[in-house]
Amino acid sequence: MPRNTRTQRGFTLTEMAIVVVLGGILLAAGLMAGRGQISRSQAQDVIQMAGDLQTASASFKQRYGYLPGDWIYVANQIPNIVAGGTTGALGNGLITGTLAVATGLATAASEIGQAPVQLYQAGLIGKLGTNVQMRLQSQFGPVHMVGAAANATAAYTTANPSVANVIVFYNLPCEVVLDVDRSLDDGVATTGKMMVDAATCNGGATALRTFIPL
Repeated sequence: MPRNTRTQRGFTLTEMAIVVVLGGILLAAGLMAGRGQISRSQAQDVIQMAGDLQTASASFKQRYGYLPGDWIYVANQIPNIVAGGTTGALGNGLITGTLAVATGLATAASEIGQAPVQLYQAGLIGKLGTNVQMRLQSQFGPVHMVGAAANATAAYTTANPSVANVIVFYNLPCEVVLDVDRSLDDGVATTGKMMVDAATCNGGATALRTFIPL
């Protein structure tokens, strides 16, 4: 009895090449989508931290009459805060002190260094690092609350003369900066109330400092 026979053939080189190309395209698209998702998640962390510091500082001022760091000492008003712990022009509405541009280290006894300590001791933020020169950090680097005139760029203060104090984030990837800027400001990293300290901030680069109003 005759058997039915079937001609078996493999993929041609052209077909295999098409499969490889399509696979590469899908893989690249997946990687790009994954990086975008990570960037958006990191941006949300920055947005959350900035919002928490803005809310905590506003609550501190409402409760004690001054911004954190700029608070004029009153005995026993804030637990574990002692007289003489802060140096600077207290009570002038500015969080003053020396902030190293390149490293993000603050003088510990300055208003900048003491601002997060006072927020923490007042129960308005839940975490405080052990490094006295940078108590607050994002996953990318130090975070500080500072007077804008002394610590932001001339471009920032010129564009935002009404902003007295800013939150400074160090070493944010530009992808994260742009995601945050689209949520909080005008979507351009070099204009508006949120700005970086460089002329440009493009994909793959890192902004040394990013300024957001406190």
